[in-house]
Amino acid sequence: MACRRGTGGRCFELESVGMNDVATIDLPYIEYNPNRHGKDRYYFRFDGKRICRLPDDPHSEEFTVEYWKARNGLDAPEKTYTEKQVLAKVARPGTFHYLCSHYLQSKAFLFANMPLEALDAENIEKLRDRKKETPFAADERLKVLRQIFEAGKAAKPKPLVKVNTAKLVSPFRAQTDGHATMRDDDIAQYVKHHGKESKAVLGLTILMFTGVRVSDLAAIGPQHRRGDLLTFRVFKGRNKHPTTLQIPVHPILDAVLSLHPVKGLTYMVTEYDRPFSIKGLGNRVSDWFTQAGLPHLSAHSVRKGLATNMAENEATDLMLEGMFGWKDAKTSKIYTRNARRARLARQAVSKIDWGEMGNVLPHPDEGGGVPDCHTRRKDK
Repeated sequence: MACRRGTGGRCFELESVGMNDVATIDLPYIEYNPNRHGKDRYYFRFDGKRICRLPDDPHSEEFTVEYWKARNGLDAPEKTYTEKQVLAKVARPGTFHYLCSHYLQSKAFLFANMPLEALDAENIEKLRDRKKETPFAADERLKVLRQIFEAGKAAKPKPLVKVNTAKLVSPFRAQTDGHATMRDDDIAQYVKHHGKESKAVLGLTILMFTGVRVSDLAAIGPQHRRGDLLTFRVFKGRNKHPTTLQIPVHPILDAVLSLHPVKGLTYMVTEYDRPFSIKGLGNRVSDWFTQAGLPHLSAHSVRKGLATNMAENEATDLMLEGMFGWKDAKTSKIYTRNARRARLARQAVSKIDWGEMGNVLPHPDEGGGVPDCHTRRKDK
């Protein structure tokens, strides 16, 4: 009877076909695995993995050669690449080192070997301006340069640079205050274009007298109203920082709502009397502004306009926080501070007095159209 050992076995005793004598093979790492037809198959197996299949005849010279070829492959040290390897001073063609060296010598990397003390703001501007045809990409490059310099300042044990030179260079992208602010003349133009009883004006009126975002405009409906009070949970931050607002219904808002029969759970519905999605309503509001010749405005422009209007009419920080659901006074102070500055400027203008030199200019009683606060200085 033949004896065959698996992985790690020290011998394979195999009967010769048609003979009773037994051949013994003293070789480890051999797996015997006949196929479903009973044909012998041998594999070299190491560390739980099949490395290769061996010839079918274990008595053949071919079997021995292939076995030792696989066996010697285990003893060969693996060639690994680690961070500790030292690169040759001269890059060998055909290597990644050679490719990187070629890139570093190209025009795109002209500044690579520039001493840090020479890399001033003027040279940083040149790096930025290489992408001036694509301002966004230029600003991204400047952003990365700022990060590189910042990392150099924080290097230990000794900073590599003392100053973040890249911060001295301005990006191409213009800094703005964000969304435009809706004003009285914008409202008049919008209503004139769409008509007082239009769905567009209904949406605008809700925004004007509640200050909600589009996400809340899409959800607010008759179920949120109890008498003259709208009570609803703000969509933004509803999971981490839930906020419930209670906003009285302004008489003008009440009058506009009465022009639109309620057909569902929301005041704003599509042509098919279905609620808008948030994105769909946001796009629709933008379209309404564009149609009215006000493409620079959006739903958020109305929210900013309302906050500005209330601040200019001397609403306090606490009033604005209660209306808009702001958690602290940081945002409300933006509007109250600007309004206070405008009021102080008006008061300051009334204090302007150039004395006798001002008399050479037209005065109100001479038909010059000068505001009333500019009065002729009377002789003492």
